[in-house]
Amino acid sequence: MNSRHRGRRGRFSPPFPFSKQLSDRNGSSYFDLIIKTLVVLSLMVTVISFLSIFTTYLNLNHVCRRVVRVVELEGQVSDRAYDTFYRLKLQTGLLPEMTVEDVTYQADQKIQLRDTFTVTMTYEYPFTIFTPSFAPPVEIKIPMKVSITGMSEKYWKLSP
Repeated sequence: MNSRHRGRRGRFSPPFPFSKQLSDRNGSSYFDLIIKTLVVLSLMVTVISFLSIFTTYLNLNHVCRRVVRVVELEGQVSDRAYDTFYRLKLQTGLLPEMTVEDVTYQADQKIQLRDTFTVTMTYEYPFTIFTPSFAPPVEIKIPMKVSITGMSEKYWKLSP
């Protein structure tokens, strides 16, 4: 009785060409290639986004080195050191906090020749993980700290 309409699975089996297409594996390598490409691209985007963290740390290190050099030449934490600090903050777009530690001041906040000091800058880098369209971005604050020790190069003749 009408056996040509019945497939292996009975009366309601799909037509022959459709079942052949389901079992056919031609083109499956394209899907593998697309998936591998997407994985590689997402890894590259992740690596590039992490490079911004290192760039920020290098900028913070540069700002700290420049301020230390000014203090070394001036022999004190003067207005010139703060001007350099604020100018570099504007240039880099960073908002670090600066402290001067481990210093022995002489009269009038002066650092004598060969006395050491440490300039420490701290900054919290906001690393954006995800930016949804309906809410504020999801961020992680990455703390950064740079401490550089310098030595005064100015001799102060101090009266007794």
